Amino acid sequence: MELQVQVEKTSNVHRKLMIRVPAQTVARRFEQSLQELSRTVKLKGFRPGHVPLQVVKQYYGEDVRHRLFHNLIDESFQQALRSEKIRAVGRPQIETPEHQTGKGEHDHALSETQDLSFTATVEILPEIEIKGYTGLSVSRGKADVTDEDMKKVIDGLRDAQAELRPVEEARAVKMGDHVDLKFKGGIVTPAGIEEKEGMSGARVLEVGSNSLIPGFEEELVGMKAGETKTFRIHFPKEYHAEFAEKEAEFTVTTESLKEKVVPELNDDLAKNLGYEGLEDMRSKAREHLVVERAQEVDRKLRSDLLQELISKNPFDLPQSLLEAQTRSLMSEVSQNLRQQGFNDQMIGEALQVEGAGLKKKAENQVRASLLLETIFKKEGLSGSADDLSKEMTRMAASMNVDIERLRDFYEKNANRREDLDFRLKEDRAVSFLLEKAKVKQEK
Repeated sequence: MELQVQVEKTSNVHRKLMIRVPAQTVARRFEQSLQELSRTVKLKGFRPGHVPLQVVKQYYGEDVRHRLFHNLIDESFQQALRSEKIRAVGRPQIETPEHQTGKGEHDHALSETQDLSFTATVEILPEIEIKGYTGLSVSRGKADVTDEDMKKVIDGLRDAQAELRPVEEARAVKMGDHVDLKFKGGIVTPAGIEEKEGMSGARVLEVGSNSLIPGFEEELVGMKAGETKTFRIHFPKEYHAEFAEKEAEFTVTTESLKEKVVPELNDDLAKNLGYEGLEDMRSKAREHLVVERAQEVDRKLRSDLLQELISKNPFDLPQSLLEAQTRSLMSEVSQNLRQQGFNDQMIGEALQVEGAGLKKKAENQVRASLLLETIFKKEGLSGSADDLSKEMTRMAASMNVDIERLRDFYEKNANRREDLDFRLKEDRAVSFLLEKAKVKQEK
């Protein structure tokens, strides 16, 4: 398509394209559209496919102009991006003469005898003049596994095999007990107790797990099965905005009481868990913990390295990328909270509290991604089939799936394969940075 394009740099991350589609192109496309429609249109008095163009134009001309108006804008905009080598992100802001004169979108003035002119303002990927990315100073944490670490792991294995047994004697609730309770609560106001959604219900609670607001579980200690109690506590300052620092009143009834019985630490326990014996369980637990601790240290090192890189390379960030990544993080948080039993209102309040933090996290992720892509290209780095094979093997093991099925999945899903390739490129750039960095080992 023949076009006339002018580009104006309105900021480091914005470009304004002034695009003109010549009248002869508009006329040709208009006639083509009428001809295509004439082959299928049905009008009384004419055989299908034999309706004269002038009659088609009379009945359907406005509809054709409307569709062509939008099609020409979309096609010419994409062609202009390619011809000007502009890497646009997000949706463009389109302005036509109709917008400038205050007319609505559907009051377009496309004419098959006139040029079609419009402007498109887009955000672009920034041109980053990267610097100071070699010789970054970071510290590598210790990956030691202590006896205390091992104790926590073994205790966790024992807890996983624990039984919940009903408490037969009429004793009071103590820390560690599991209580089946009903509760009803609200916010204390001068007019009385204002009930709130999410503050009433029933659940089984491990007393001392700190899964409810501070002070709630302590109030259960000393109660007996079948007992009802009313008490007041304050929501913490860091709680959801609607409840932060407000006083609440709850009425709880302990329906039943169970205690956790943890099995003895011996060979029988280890064999029940699939190990050869106690020593084999300890050995494999330590091996797993060593790997896990090393991964934690590597993640922290990578995070610190990227933060140092970001601090040395400020640049304007396209808002559309930031908004998209923020939405993605919020979606992840929402799904996690929903799996934990949060309702829509509670999720909304949580996102409101966490909004600023999620936006900052999204900004760091986008900045790091753009910087790593720049380094990958500038240094002429490249991935390898070995990198892909190793990652496929790791992913298959972690997801417990057959590696051939995993390869087949990525071969059939181009978008997922692109995401994987992009992540491997980032990993290669991070490896390069670490090779050139000044890494100090913490003592």
